[in-house]
Amino acid sequence: MPRILCFGDSNTWGYNPSDATRWPEGVRWTSRLNTLLNHDSTTPWYLAEEGLNGRTTVWDDPTKPHRNGSTALPMVLLTHRPLDWVVIMLGTNDLKSLFPAQTAWIGEGLRTLIGQVKEADNAGEATPRILVVSPPPMQDGNNWAAGFTVGRQKSIELAEVYRQVAKEEGCVFFEAATVCEASPIDGLHMDEAGHAALAQAIADKIKSQ
Repeated sequence: MPRILCFGDSNTWGYNPSDATRWPEGVRWTSRLNTLLNHDSTTPWYLAEEGLNGRTTVWDDPTKPHRNGSTALPMVLLTHRPLDWVVIMLGTNDLKSLFPAQTAWIGEGLRTLIGQVKEADNAGEATPRILVVSPPPMQDGNNWAAGFTVGRQKSIELAEVYRQVAKEEGCVFFEAATVCEASPIDGLHMDEAGHAALAQAIADKIKSQ
């Protein structure tokens, strides 16, 4: 049974921009991805959802504890091992003004997470393949705009930074902006159509490898 871990922030958790609830099974992209991977598959897939609102790559948020991705990831990898794939989609929260929000620093945060995957004990199996997903671009007019500086532009620039890091680290890369972006409702989170488009694109990417 191929095993895949999806590690991300509120867009992986499934934050609904309309009412701040969680998109249900069958709507959020991780749930849709699970369905797509298992459709017509002779070997069933196991998918682990590990999304947390406010999660960063490597930064501690003084206003929201337990959001440092590099602190959580090693434990999560051990919990779900052995893994065949790890999907990482983080970076939006790193763009907050209270962090060193230059995209180059965020890229190095991503590199730290990739290193943790490579170094993890995978229960005797080979190192899982890593899919880096640059997050959907935010809108400058988002509900938390005061917490970001030039957020949309930096979120767009992040794709090229991630593409380069993924190339250097031997990871598969996908740019979410090619199929979706944050909903104008709150400016940070995907609507139902965005989740559907992202799930299909990631399923296609994984199946093509």
